[in-house]
Amino acid sequence: MTTFPDHVAERDRWARSARGPLALMNAQRVDLEQPVWPVPGRWAPAPGGLTVTAAVADGVVVDGVPVDGTVLVASDQAVVPSTVAFPDGLAGTVADGTLRVWDPASEAVTRFDHIARFAEQDHWVTSGRFEPVGDGLEARADVVDAAGVPLLVAGIVATTVADVAVRLVAVRSAAFRGASRLQLIVQDATSALPEDDPSSTYSMGRFLYLDDPGAAGEVVLDWNRAVLPPCAFSYQFACPIPPEENRVPVAITAGERHPVDASGAVLL
Repeated sequence: MTTFPDHVAERDRWARSARGPLALMNAQRVDLEQPVWPVPGRWAPAPGGLTVTAAVADGVVVDGVPVDGTVLVASDQAVVPSTVAFPDGLAGTVADGTLRVWDPASEAVTRFDHIARFAEQDHWVTSGRFEPVGDGLEARADVVDAAGVPLLVAGIVATTVADVAVRLVAVRSAAFRGASRLQLIVQDATSALPEDDPSSTYSMGRFLYLDDPGAAGEVVLDWNRAVLPPCAFSYQFACPIPPEENRVPVAITAGERHPVDASGAVLL
C-alpha cells in the first residue's frame, strides 16, 4: 500500500471538504439589499454581518432556526459566527460583507481525485535569512491581496533558488495552530508552462509558508511544501498577484502542481 506524508493527505481532505475551495459555488459582496444566487432570501449589509429576509417556505435556517422575517447572520469574525443552511444541502458563511455559498456535493468535489505534486526531494529544503522591515509592517501598493487591498509586508527573505540569489517579499499570514507564519506568494519558470507539461504548475503561482522568527534571523524554506492558492481550485476565488521580486526566473520543481480528476486531467 502506498503511504503519503500527513500534510499530503491533509491537503487533499481540505480541498474536497464541505468548506474547501471545490465546494464554493458563489462569493458575492452584498452592499445593498439584493438576492444572491443560487440561494433564497434577500440579503443586506448590517453591522457584524448580513441580514437575510425570507419566509419559512424558503427553507433558510440560521443558527438552527427557520427564518420567517428578517434575521442577522453573524460573520465569521464574530465571537459566535452564524451557521446558515439552505435547501438541497447548501450552506452559507459571511465574511467581510460577502456571502459565500457552499455545496459539499458540488460537481467539482465529485470530480476531484487529488492534488498533483512533484516528488519530494531533499535538495528543495534550503535556508535563507529573514530581514524585517524597519519598525514593523509596511504597506506597498504593489503587494496586494486578491481584492487589491495592500498586504502588510513583514520583510525580505534573502535566499538562493537553484543557485540564483533572490530577495523575496514576505507578508505575515494569519496565525496557524497558534503560531504566526511568513507567507511568500511566488511564481517561477514552471508557472508559465502548458498544463499538460509534467513540469507545469498553476499559472498564477503558489504559496510557501515559513516559521516566523519574529526578528532578523535564519529561516528554512521547504519548497516541497509549496501549496496552491484557493483560486487554483475555483474561479470564485480571486488570485493575489506575486510582487515583482517574487517572480523567480528558475523552475521550482517541488510542491503542489494542479488539482486533477481521476484521469489525471487538470480540474479547471
